[in-house]
Amino acid sequence: MYKIQAIYDGADFKPQQPIIIDEEYEVIITFFEPIKVSLLPHDEDWANQFDAVKQELIDILGANILQIHHIGSTAIKNILAKPILDVAVIVNDIQRLNVVGMDIAGYSYHGERTPGRYLFARHQQLGSIAIQHIHCYQKNYDEPLPPTILFCKFLNEHPEYAKQYNDLKLDLLAKHDNNRWRYSSGKSEFVQMILDLV
Repeated sequence: MYKIQAIYDGADFKPQQPIIIDEEYEVIITFFEPIKVSLLPHDEDWANQFDAVKQELIDILGANILQIHHIGSTAIKNILAKPILDVAVIVNDIQRLNVVGMDIAGYSYHGERTPGRYLFARHQQLGSIAIQHIHCYQKNYDEPLPPTILFCKFLNEHPEYAKQYNDLKLDLLAKHDNNRWRYSSGKSEFVQMILDLV
């Protein structure tokens, strides 16, 4: 029997037994408790944490690295952020990522999460929320920097938009503090608006 595993961490379903589609396929749905959203005031130490992770990545990924950037809300001054350090790494050859070295350092590999973005995550302990996300991108000479980098750069250069983003975060937190997926998806329209301005 072939088994297909689907992972769901939303708030609208409750655990159930594996669903049998037919004699050949079985879907195993793994349920996790909905992830509560936690936002903290900007911490200047996040920049120091980035510097430490940057050196660690240089040691692991070596000459394959072209650029390393601090991204995500912890990279944007004066706004609230989830305490998760996000780092973007642009490499010469995505096929030469040192997955084994990253695993030894405590980063689990999650593959290509969105087109062109390959994710590693570090957790404090098995099953806990990630404390670091490493987003790896293949260098593309026909396009500008990845949108994650452009978004942070723009907000740091335009504090009026950073304030709008912070206000949106507070509004979404009030509505979806117990569901990180809905909280995150609620920011999509604003993110696209900023990318259209870049």
